[in-house]
Amino acid sequence: MKKIDWINVLERAAWTFAEGFLVALPTTFSAGMDGAAWKSALVGAAMAGLSAVKTLLVEICKREQE
Repeated sequence: MKKIDWINVLERAAWTFAEGFLVALPTTFSAGMDGAAWKSALVGAAMAGLSAVKTLLVEICKREQE
């Protein structure tokens, strides 16, 4: 039985957070939204959470097939 690669899960989530934040930040500033940095961070965090769940499910499915 293979263990879940937690480093892989966390690394992918961190990259997704950075990508989501960097994409959302200019968008929220150009839309003139108050608290743009916080909104961008929340979007990045939501994307990172979704990425972590997806990666975790992929790891579990791979483990089940072995």
